[in-house]
Amino acid sequence: MKNLFYYFTISILIYSCNSDDINNNSFYNLDTNLSFKVSSIDGTDLLNPNNQNVYLEENIKIYYLNENDEVVEIYNSNADSPRNFSITSPENSDVNFYVFGVGLNVQGERTETEPSFYNINNAITYIEWNEADTDTIKANFRSGDNFLKLSKAWYNEQLIFDEDMTYNEDNFPEVIKN
Repeated sequence: MKNLFYYFTISILIYSCNSDDINNNSFYNLDTNLSFKVSSIDGTDLLNPNNQNVYLEENIKIYYLNENDEVVEIYNSNADSPRNFSITSPENSDVNFYVFGVGLNVQGERTETEPSFYNINNAITYIEWNEADTDTIKANFRSGDNFLKLSKAWYNEQLIFDEDMTYNEDNFPEVIKN
């Protein structure tokens, strides 16, 4: 009986997974995150907990501007990153500085570029570093049947990301804070 159950389970799995799934592009690429380093004017890593004036993870909040022009705090207690951001240490990344990663808002002005493809422009995300310091990210996205991809992002009106650029440790997107 145990073997019968095993063979039944395996046959269901084999039947449900076939090559048509691969040929039909039944995947979805969701690329809505932005990663950058945060430094002071003198080059101090402001995410490194060993530095003075560091931005503490417990004080940071993310807000989205929704379709009703309301600012909404993002918090999902069931998510791996409940506040929709993460800080990655150099030990856990390919770079020698701390990296701030944020899931960006995708609600913006939608314009169709051709059937099944459209752009989302001016989606607004706010980062509240602490009670006295909040910054704005404006993002544009390209979208189609099986993808949503960040195309450009501005941090306080300064272009910080462009999908046509190649990024590495030497030219990683960087935010300079006063």
